[in-house]
Amino acid sequence: MHAPASEHRPAPRNTEDRNPNFVYALAKGLEILAAFSEGELLGNQQLVERTGLPKATVSRLTSTLVQLGYLRLDPITRKLCMGNRLVGMGMRVQRHIGLHRAARPFMERLANQTGLTVSFGTRDRLGIVFLEVLRPDAATRLVTNTGQGSVLPLEQTSIGLAYIVGAPVKEQTSILDGLRRRASTPWDTVRQQIERAHQEYDRHGFVTYHRSLGREVSGVGVPLMLPRRNALYAFHCAGPASGLTLARLRHEVGPQLLATVRDIRAAMLEPAARS
Repeated sequence: MHAPASEHRPAPRNTEDRNPNFVYALAKGLEILAAFSEGELLGNQQLVERTGLPKATVSRLTSTLVQLGYLRLDPITRKLCMGNRLVGMGMRVQRHIGLHRAARPFMERLANQTGLTVSFGTRDRLGIVFLEVLRPDAATRLVTNTGQGSVLPLEQTSIGLAYIVGAPVKEQTSILDGLRRRASTPWDTVRQQIERAHQEYDRHGFVTYHRSLGREVSGVGVPLMLPRRNALYAFHCAGPASGLTLARLRHEVGPQLLATVRDIRAAMLEPAARS
């Protein structure tokens, strides 16, 4: 239950006068972010009521926070929710929805079964930020050096491609527009890679990428949409390309990761995103 508006309202204007180090505009923006809780969708009027800020101020702040990725506009309800950039700044935000707790035992099992690194993440602008990374206990293992908080390009990793193919159409369009403008890789190459990812996902339910990023890493990715929490993630199983063939990814690791993500979805009591 939220506190009344008077408890949410930023410090009075004269706080700024008393302390020149107090940034009033920043305080108001943080009050907007603090008004949100797990999986919640809020309109500007609700934010006005919760923060006590003027409607025009709330409108300007939410527009800015959406552009920066700290808030996200739900395409159906036209209301706001926590954005992935805000999520990536603090792992505790993710733990509020219980995904770390629900996913960890399944991820540990898969890491030990395959001898590979298992992780999940979500989008941060045109990158994928890793929120959890688990490695196998076995001495004979194929692991990567990616850690929690690492950010890799969406289009150059199997986990990033899995996020793209699992995203709603409007979000996919936004991602593609951003990738086209960035042009760090020839656009035709990126477009073809994403088209192949869609085809593979439609056939098998997962996406593979062999020798991604020039890092000699290969992996497979599976998206996980949590509709009740209005959140999209992608799971990843990866290792050094020298010991991980494309055939093994497609015939062994991919199906295992897909089954793992289904188990995690069931543990979260979420409906299946696809038949």
